[in-house]
Amino acid sequence: MNLSRLVGAGLLAATAACAQTVLDNPGKIADARKLLDTFRGQPVRCDVFPIKPQFNFTLKLQAGYSSHVPQTQSPAEGQKWIVLARVTPKNGSGNPVYLSDVVQLPSAPPGGGRDNEAEVNGFFWLGEGRYDVKLLLFDGSGNTCRKEWQIDAHLSADERTAAPVFAPGTVEGISWSGARATAPKPGVGRLTVLLDVVAESRTSDQILVIDGLAALMDQLPARSVRLVLFDLTEQKEIFRRDGFTAEALPEVAKAVEAVQFEPVDYRVLQNPGGGVDLIEHLVNLEIHSPEPSDAVVFLGARSAYDAKPSPSFGLPPGARQQFFDVLCLPKMRGVPAGFAAPAGGRRYGPPLGTPSRGGPLGRGIDRSSTGNPPNSGRDSVESAVDQLGGKILMADSPESFAAAVAEIARAMGNK
Repeated sequence: MNLSRLVGAGLLAATAACAQTVLDNPGKIADARKLLDTFRGQPVRCDVFPIKPQFNFTLKLQAGYSSHVPQTQSPAEGQKWIVLARVTPKNGSGNPVYLSDVVQLPSAPPGGGRDNEAEVNGFFWLGEGRYDVKLLLFDGSGNTCRKEWQIDAHLSADERTAAPVFAPGTVEGISWSGARATAPKPGVGRLTVLLDVVAESRTSDQILVIDGLAALMDQLPARSVRLVLFDLTEQKEIFRRDGFTAEALPEVAKAVEAVQFEPVDYRVLQNPGGGVDLIEHLVNLEIHSPEPSDAVVFLGARSAYDAKPSPSFGLPPGARQQFFDVLCLPKMRGVPAGFAAPAGGRRYGPPLGTPSRGGPLGRGIDRSSTGNPPNSGRDSVESAVDQLGGKILMADSPESFAAAVAEIARAMGNK
């Protein structure tokens, strides 16, 4: 089997843009089986750490791995690795599921050497049960990295009732545009999601926001969705899309990743009322929209901003919009809060757990640089939603997040 052909043309070329994809082509499954069972190549120094199944803010059980592979000196386009995984249920049908990925790493830093490594993470969804996993990573030069382990996936009683889950023994690739696990529920007419992406958040916290957005759209389908990303720290809007669909979630991931980890701009510090001004601006755009949404949902965490909107701020008489604030305050569960797959199912970058200056999903300024104390009371978004006659919903776990989404559905008449 010609490795240059597999890496260059791609054994899995059709799946390169959709990470951790389940293979369903018999020819590609046969190639993947042969590589996993017989190909040895040249083993290289690498580390693979299995990630235990976790019920996260996608409202699904998710497992995966974190690996460190050598980043050798390579052409300007960087180094390409193919990733194959076989996940075999020990119950149910027992039929193995093959997942694939093609990872394009950036060029190695100058100097080369053994210290240059890249982190490659892969994730997949699964139902309850026990599984055997066999993983193979290899590049065009025949360098290989292997790992085998077992998975014991189960839900607590609370998790099992929070949302529909995959059937036992089921394995699915991470795909925001794939088939739903259950039939769609009746949805609201129009939905707006105002999502706060703070520059100081850890990558894992930012991913949690995307997970929550995906679950919100999955559990509360609407005829049309308007998505707005804003950074309350920098007091600006960074992304707006009418007619937003799950297929565009990878674009959201890129927009989130593009948020720079930089000190707060001095002009922001000179405008302490800029946060509430931005909130008023975003809400007024919704109130006076030619096509107002039936439901407007803020998604984020409590911020350091506690200024209240102006007294004249509010819904005009006769308006029927409903406003919600879903406060995501995740608890630690043995892994970093919100540690989950970004849209597309993989991530590579700095080691997990890298310290950050901001709090979980922090809707506010970096307190270490500004001296602002944490806000233990109602923040500006909560005050705005309260003034608009809306509902404030706390979500400190996937279960309570699912309950918050269900509360929105009930308020919108979707029982």
